[in-house]
Amino acid sequence: MKIGIVYDLDKEATQKLAREVSDWLKERQHDVVEIGQNDVISEDFEFIVTFGGDGLVLHTANRVADCKIPLIRVNFGFVGFLTNIKPEAVFEKLTEILDNDNYIIKKRSRINVEVKDENGKVVLEKDALNDIVIERVETRAIACKVLVDGQCSEYRGDGIIFATRTGSTAYAESAGGPTLINDSRFILRVVSPSNREQLPYLIRSDNTVFKLKKVFGQARLVIDGNEVMVLACHHLVIQKSEKETLFVEIGDVQKLNKIGK
Repeated sequence: MKIGIVYDLDKEATQKLAREVSDWLKERQHDVVEIGQNDVISEDFEFIVTFGGDGLVLHTANRVADCKIPLIRVNFGFVGFLTNIKPEAVFEKLTEILDNDNYIIKKRSRINVEVKDENGKVVLEKDALNDIVIERVETRAIACKVLVDGQCSEYRGDGIIFATRTGSTAYAESAGGPTLINDSRFILRVVSPSNREQLPYLIRSDNTVFKLKKVFGQARLVIDGNEVMVLACHHLVIQKSEKETLFVEIGDVQKLNKIGK
């Protein structure tokens, strides 16, 4: 079985445990590959194990979205919303996965953004696991006209968040949004809204297209926490991605299926 290893380069503890796990897997006749930041990831990996925090999981999930490789996540972060294995339990959990088949693979929806210039030419297309954010830059507030299911509304504030179920526990939650328990909804959340009545919106993810018609004020596009570009006379189309992220969940399989996480 071919297994990839990704670890946080800034933490000595992650490197140490990753190499111990690598040796342990090799002793069991698995083909183990340490994946660097610039390495191309092929589709022939059975699993990829991450050693780090939620940021590393996000980065790795975006790298392998085209390959449909399940992620096993060992937590070395501060929050751990996306990581599910404690470092001290890694060998026990890997045994459950590789020897006992005591796991399930959960699919997490992703969200896609297409950026067009004023002539309608596509200048950028990316997708995210957590969220797509339009946020203000050196201006008091921005206003966005958003078309959702044929209805156009204007939102004014420090920014606007389009979040998935996975992203509902990230920036969207910090901004006062709800926590989603399944992938059937997206969140539209205005950050520090000028109109206090602009509460978070839960919108069906399967057939919803957000069309950002115009941004008033200086703004930038941020995808999964990374600034991508400054927005000028651009139109944005935001919708559910055709890609998915695969998470390995470990434990009582029947119980996990009932929970549906």
